[in-house]
Amino acid sequence: MSESPDTAFESRRELPDAALRAQAARLVGFARRFERLSGQMRLLTDVDGVKRWAGRHHAGGAGLVAALGDRYPLIIFHGDVGTGKTATAEAAADALARLLDTDGFVLKLSTRVRGIGHVGEMSTLIGDAFAEAITLAGRKRFVALIIDEGDALAFNRAAERAHHEDRVGVNTLIQKIDDARQLGGRLLILLCTNRFAALDPAVLRRAALIEEFRRPDENERRELFTKTLAGVDVTPGLIDELVSITGARDGRPAFTFSDVQTRLIPAALARAYPDRALTADDLVVAAAELEPTPVIREIEE
Repeated sequence: MSESPDTAFESRRELPDAALRAQAARLVGFARRFERLSGQMRLLTDVDGVKRWAGRHHAGGAGLVAALGDRYPLIIFHGDVGTGKTATAEAAADALARLLDTDGFVLKLSTRVRGIGHVGEMSTLIGDAFAEAITLAGRKRFVALIIDEGDALAFNRAAERAHHEDRVGVNTLIQKIDDARQLGGRLLILLCTNRFAALDPAVLRRAALIEEFRRPDENERRELFTKTLAGVDVTPGLIDELVSITGARDGRPAFTFSDVQTRLIPAALARAYPDRALTADDLVVAAAELEPTPVIREIEE
């Protein structure tokens, strides 16, 4: 992975990427989700393959091919904070490149493209980012462009808080999404947001696929603890207790994936490291002391 202050992208990875494949293996439920979404994702990116399929089975299927070509290569992942949207987008880009048997890049757009308020700045930076992505796509390479915190760029232009320059930036983003249809599936845009209701209706209309992410249920939390604590001397009873403590109760929401992985587990480790092994008590105390991330309340703007 590379990062540079001179680019519009927070990170750039060449695909396929071993680290992203490992990331997919750690993500609870990723295999099931990707199996469900991969068919639609492939229709957006494997344009030549669709044409070959239509030729074999439907005498060219000009109408089918045209209908698919009219779709925008935009996928929206939305849901509560800490539910794995961005990590899933990155892992899905790698898994899709492997499925298509192609190389390419996954680019994560930086919030720097919002600029600092200069006239035309946001629009120019968005245009530059897409130009760089298109250049990397080339004639045969696949590029996945991840727009994290997408509501910051694709917010509703009718919102009272929207200034003229912001509206121009959203217009530019929409135009670039439109233009991406001409790239024959080489550019896939994955927009991730915690504030689905704040997105501009024109962006929502262009989404070929919209996927909601929720906080992990009981079975997912059990799988998460089992995977994360592999190699630690824990009993099924302890796992059950952790699952119960981190569930929703008394008006409090359940823990998110990131609450468990980046807060609870490190808090437990801090009690043991460096003098002794991690114990069940460390895990239970850490789980009991932590509060889950509050739910983001959607507000129509």
